[in-house]
Amino acid sequence: MKVKSKILIVDDKIENLIALETLLQDFDVDFIRALSGKEAIKQISRYDFALIIMDVQMPEMDGFETVRIIKKDKKNKLIPIIFVSAIYSQNYYNIKGVEAGGIDFITKPLITNVLIGKVRIFLDMHNYKVKLENEIELRKKVQNELLENREHLKLLNKILRHDILNNLSVVISALRLYKANHDESVLEKSKKSIEKSVELINRMRGIEMAISSRKGLKPIDLNKAINKIIAAKPDVEFSVKGKAQVLADQTISSIFDNIISNAVIHGKADKINITINRKQKKCEIRIADNGQGIPDNIKESVFEEGFHFGKTGGTGIGLYIVKKTIEKYGGKIFIEDNKPNGTIIVVFLQNIG
Repeated sequence: MKVKSKILIVDDKIENLIALETLLQDFDVDFIRALSGKEAIKQISRYDFALIIMDVQMPEMDGFETVRIIKKDKKNKLIPIIFVSAIYSQNYYNIKGVEAGGIDFITKPLITNVLIGKVRIFLDMHNYKVKLENEIELRKKVQNELLENREHLKLLNKILRHDILNNLSVVISALRLYKANHDESVLEKSKKSIEKSVELINRMRGIEMAISSRKGLKPIDLNKAINKIIAAKPDVEFSVKGKAQVLADQTISSIFDNIISNAVIHGKADKINITINRKQKKCEIRIADNGQGIPDNIKESVFEEGFHFGKTGGTGIGLYIVKKTIEKYGGKIFIEDNKPNGTIIVVFLQNIG
């Protein structure tokens, strides 16, 4: 709904305010009345005005003094002010009005066509200013969206490279084993890794399309994503408690796959307990493993890009991607110790439903 422009009309006589509103009734604006300078200053603090029509002769505080006070506030510097005065013909008051911050004078008795013409000019100027500000704001919003989307796509490419390289490593290892032992069971692992890579590429394509169409994030069944990861790791004992839908995209599968794979490959875990707790608008996911744990001196560093530790440290990009993607979802991630041994990865995401 379009917000109407507002005109502040100031006069100590109510009949003069009513007369002004009657003369300007064809303008699609809201009139805000003030019967004194003090009341005018109060109204200025409450509303944004396109124009002020100010009577000069008022008791206690005249129009000139009122305008000087109004103009002290930077946000009011550009508000056009028309003084209405019966003594406009005197040069002294003309100069005084300009010095106070007025733009124009109109003499009493008011000439209808002159008043309407001047008000129309100032309203047109105000509407053009508002339109220009809206266009600038829209342009900034679009630019910010483009920057965010570019960063998101860079992140997706990192996920793609990281996960496919991991899958290719499995394929290469399996082929070496097959060449050495002719064990056809390892070929099944190769096949599954290739299928995971194809699925990942298709998933990323869908996310790229969502970004380009500005669909953004959507409700994702967290349990469905986690159960798919669990099914691909038959050598690990899992337990999952709780259910939730979270605000994310299809990358969420890669995120939890990375967390769980780190626990298995680098932490040497063979038991993982996943607990999902919904807390109003937040969903807490606790992934607790029985592995070797993460040394205290590197807990603050594991989410940094390029960080790796030990012989199985990999590329040092996995947990960095995890953290950046979770932040993209409006969530956060941190690490806790799992007594007596192991690690707990705690993830907070936006809960849906």
